[in-house]
Amino acid sequence: MRRKLLLIVALLSLSFGSFAQSGKNYLQVSAQLSRPTSALLEVTNVGYGGALKWMHGFGDSNQQATLEMGYNRFPVKGLTSGVEAHYAAIPIYLGYRYLANKVSLEAQAGTSINRIIGRNSMLSVSETKLNLGIGLGLGYIMKNFEIGARYQITDPRGTQDDPTFLGIRLAYNISL
Repeated sequence: MRRKLLLIVALLSLSFGSFAQSGKNYLQVSAQLSRPTSALLEVTNVGYGGALKWMHGFGDSNQQATLEMGYNRFPVKGLTSGVEAHYAAIPIYLGYRYLANKVSLEAQAGTSINRIIGRNSMLSVSETKLNLGIGLGLGYIMKNFEIGARYQITDPRGTQDDPTFLGIRLAYNISL
């Protein structure tokens, strides 16, 4: 699986280099608060996470190809003392982002590594699944900052144990 991910990242890096260099490139660092929209809402709390996104401008208009890697954690609620558990979604997405004045619209797809981890003082267990993931985003840009909303589906088949969520994110865009 690691070889496949490395191969995907290498191919994407090469393909980004083939776009015309007329757009602006950015690195975005973001933090996010998320609320599950799937059956996980019944067992998890509000989640939190962060992401790094490469935004490669191309063409004469305000459009960008994106590569994003992030981490989102959803703590399980109502556990007894000494027991800790959480769900995690680790997205690795390619996307297309369009900028209209100060508004950004983005669609992404890729892979989501979905995990559930539980532990107490004597035992630790986990399960990991690799799924197709889809993300849709809407943002408002103010200088180098961006505030936005994001809907992320980490398993389009709709299984109940995979995090699907709506997030509010605050990001900082670094011009390269």
